[in-house]
Amino acid sequence: MVKIRFYLFFHQRLLKNAKPMAKADIHSESSAKKFGGKAEDYLEVHEFMDSSKAFCSDNRHRILFHSTAGAYYIQKMFGVDFAALEDLRNKYNLPESFISDFLALVAHNRSRGVHIKNSLGQKVHLRNIAEQHILEDFRNRFIPTLQDYLNEMNLTSWMDNALGTPGNNSSRLPSFSETQITIPLD
Repeated sequence: MVKIRFYLFFHQRLLKNAKPMAKADIHSESSAKKFGGKAEDYLEVHEFMDSSKAFCSDNRHRILFHSTAGAYYIQKMFGVDFAALEDLRNKYNLPESFISDFLALVAHNRSRGVHIKNSLGQKVHLRNIAEQHILEDFRNRFIPTLQDYLNEMNLTSWMDNALGTPGNNSSRLPSFSETQITIPLD
């Protein structure tokens, strides 16, 4: 008799009544219904919020942007001070189209801009600056990956579509190392 034991059966049982998680386009449609405008107006924000899925395929990817800190970073990255922008347009007597053209440039830079210019006028790659900071914090020994951090975290049920609540350790789901398949050959 072959006996198969999956700790994941527990996880699947919890999920059977849960709604599937939305992709960025579905979140964007929801934002358009809630805040007005078109779904495309919100797509870049929702794609960025879920971009951490590229490094971790389970819901622990949410550690980066699905938190109070993440909401703050989203505001800092995508927020525009429209009053200051309008003041700038008026100061230089620029046409009405300046604001939409400027915002298009900002969006372009978020997706393709990788440098800053220092006070000497030299282009410096932003990743080099970030990596230098990380190396200094880790005694110039290594740059940890997101997976390095996540391997030390347990996936709990509240992280998985709110099937529990934070702080309730009884809702802990098995970690990757605890997920087992046992096949005794009798």
